[in-house]
Formats: sequence, C-alpha cells, structure tokens
Amino acid sequence: MTAPVRARIGVADLLTVGNGVCGFLALAVLARLWLVEPGGGLPHRVLVACLLLYGIGMLFDVLDGPAARRFGSTGLGAGLDTICDTISFGLLPAMLLLARVQADDAWTYPALAAASIYVGATILRLARQAWLERVRDASGPRRAGEAQPDFTGMPSPVGGNCVLAVVVLAPPAPAAVAVIALVAVLLVADFPYPSNKTVLGAVFVGGLLLASFAALAGLISLAVPSAAALVGLLPVAVLRAARSLVRGS
Repeated sequence: MTAPVRARIGVADLLTVGNGVCGFLALAVLARLWLVEPGGGLPHRVLVACLLLYGIGMLFDVLDGPAARRFGSTGLGAGLDTICDTISFGLLPAMLLLARVQADDAWTYPALAAASIYVGATILRLARQAWLERVRDASGPRRAGEAQPDFTGMPSPVGGNCVLAVVVLAPPAPAAVAVIALVAVLLVADFPYPSNKTVLGAVFVGGLLLASFAALAGLISLAVPSAAALVGLLPVAVLRAARSLVRGS
C-alpha cells in the first residue's frame, strides 16, 4: 500500500504567508474595517451583495472542473484556482467578519487576529493542496473507476462557508472568534476530508447553493442556509480531524 503523500510547511512558506496576511491587513485598513471608530456595523444590503457575489463565485468554483473535463484544460487551472480561492474563500469572509464585529470595540483586535490567522491558514491550505495534486498527477492518471481522492484538511470553500455562516448568524463576538480560530486550525490540519464529487457531497452542495440563492432572493431567511452550512460542514471536519488524531497517537 502506498504511503500517503504529505507536504511539510517550512520557514520560507510561513514568510510567504506573512506577505499574504500583510496584504489582507492593508485591504482591511483601506476598506475602513480596522482603524475606524467602533459602532459602524455591517449594513444588511452590503452583506447581501457580498453573499450574492460569494455564491456566484462558489457556483463558478463548482462548475470549472466539469468544464475543464468537457472542453479541455489550458493548464492554467491549478494556479487560477489557488489565486481565486484565496480571494473568494479567504479574504472576503475574513473582511466580512471584521465588518461584523466592528460594533464591539473590545473584540476588534481578537477578531483581527482570528481573521489574519484564517487568511494565513487558507493560503497554506491552498498551497499544500496544489502541491499534493501535482505529486498525484506526476504519479500517473487514476485508473478507470478509481475513487476521487479525499482532500487533505478542510477545503477552503468549506472554511469560507463556515466563516460566512458565523457572519450571518452573528453570535456573540467570543463565540465568533472561537469558531474562526477552529476553522483556521482545521484548514491546515492533516486529515482526510471527503470529496464533494460523491453523490452525497454533490447533493449537499447543490442544496446549499439553492437555499443560499433563495435566501438572497428573500424567499427564506439568510439564517437557514447559514445554519445548514455550519451544522452540515463543521462537525464533519471536527470528527474526521479527531479520528485522525486518535489513530495517529
């Protein structure tokens, strides 16, 4: 049996991530989400507009793989995936979190720290997954009927969905910061997370997207898809990470 491929994170990688985190902090300042007077909050129409763009981006993310298989790939897909996923599933959820906790002055800096850690974890997770996929591709194509390999750690769209669910549900700031920190750990943890290319995964993702667009159209509450995302995604990652930790100990 072939040993699982693992990617080590080195000092140089952390310095590169530091560059990305600094860029995020600069964007937060530019967007007036950090160095501002508290109490501004997050206007509902701004939240809805951001969620709509996020949902469309997630739909594109779901469709790009089938499109590449149907029409062929230019070879740019892996690099584009990493860049665009960092923006849509890393930077956007983190900045929305900062906007949400603005009203609570005591939690501005803890939220900023959690958001920065989340952005850094997203960058690391995407870089590691890209490396793992290159290694798997170099080992040769999958045999006919061979199952899609699991992800390593929580996928970035799942992490983004969990963070946005926290933004929409707006729990007390300590709970929000704790959940974001947990998501950041799960993004870089070493455990198998099921691929969404299974029937069950495709049904859940499709249902979540439909519910999200229905909520954005005002047909149901935004809390419905948000709660479904948090309850349906976060426990899976926690249980799988815990199982992997127990087996590895």
